[in-house]
Amino acid sequence: MATLTTAIERAGIPAVVVTALPTIAAMAGANRIVRGIAVAHPTGDPGRPPGEELIFRRRLVERALELLATPVSAPTVWEV
Repeated sequence: MATLTTAIERAGIPAVVVTALPTIAAMAGANRIVRGIAVAHPTGDPGRPPGEELIFRRRLVERALELLATPVSAPTVWEV
């Protein structure tokens, strides 16, 4: 996924990758990285009650959308 993000960025389109392995995404050249919860569940947390998980997922997507407008020059990792 990170290599795809890198290719999209090279085409001039901002992209964000959500991953539980931000170091690997950065090594692959992704510039905008949001740290996910776990390898099996990067965009959710099944340990939370359903209502809380829905709120978390929404915050994660909103954060990723904010980052599309954030200029970066090197791989940067953000937390939710």
